[in-house]
Amino acid sequence: MDDQSAALEQLERLKRVLEVAQRNGNKFFAENIQKEINALEAGETSPIVQEYVIDAQLDQQLDEGI
Repeated sequence: MDDQSAALEQLERLKRVLEVAQRNGNKFFAENIQKEINALEAGETSPIVQEYVIDAQLDQQLDEGI
């Protein structure tokens, strides 16, 4: 599976999860999933992944005493 196919598959899964979150009235979760969908559709880095990378970098800097 190439990267584009994987991204499309991920996008479809996120859309299904969004539908469930909206149906269940989970506004916070739905908003976060929508941000993920918007980023994928725009070809951008996932906000969740981006936040994780930044947090990991900060943790590493703190551990190294920078």
